[in-house]
Amino acid sequence: MNSLHIKETLKIIDKSNLRKPIYTIEGKEMEDYKIFIWKLFHRFKPKGYILNDDNEKIVLTLLPYFIKLPTFNNHNLIKNRASLDKGILLYGDLGVGKSMLFEILHRMGKFLYGLNNKDFWFPKISTGSFVDQYMKSTKDNLSTFNLDAYRQGNLYIDDLGFEKKAFNNHELIGELLFERYRNHALSFVTTNLSPKEISEKYGARIGDRLAEMFNIIKWEGESLRQ
Repeated sequence: MNSLHIKETLKIIDKSNLRKPIYTIEGKEMEDYKIFIWKLFHRFKPKGYILNDDNEKIVLTLLPYFIKLPTFNNHNLIKNRASLDKGILLYGDLGVGKSMLFEILHRMGKFLYGLNNKDFWFPKISTGSFVDQYMKSTKDNLSTFNLDAYRQGNLYIDDLGFEKKAFNNHELIGELLFERYRNHALSFVTTNLSPKEISEKYGARIGDRLAEMFNIIKWEGESLRQ
């Protein structure tokens, strides 16, 4: 997306609630793009979504991450080695807004995809329904479900760790994570489980690779659910 295209697209983005991003980088085109992404975030966030001390730094880490800024960890939320070559593991308390934030990012990615900018886009799955779809597909010859399609490319995995085993004995999601690791695919994960709990659930084969696979961010705060 060039600078002229960005400026034209800015005209259709809601200009309310605009705040200048606190991260900086040299280059007018990148400055325009950062402003565009910030406006786009406000365009797609739900009405009543509030930025506060618990979530603002997380938003201002993930937005620059998805537009490939090497300085995306300016707020030092990522305690392992931060890298654009890794995915995101966002874990923490119930109800703080992990899934909602990624839903906003997903909507932004879909919009940008329509503007021929595919870097921000990622498909998404929820682990519980994913396991159900897989099991149904094994009994339905007409099913279009294709497990291989999820082993490569970018993918958002929601509610990691709360799915059941396929057929009560097959750790499908753990296998999927390992295959994605082998394929060097970027995974974006939200979960209430800590890295230690993820390791306990899926085994050392996954646990020992978490720091290599992910920029790990802990999200603490009070539940926003009423």
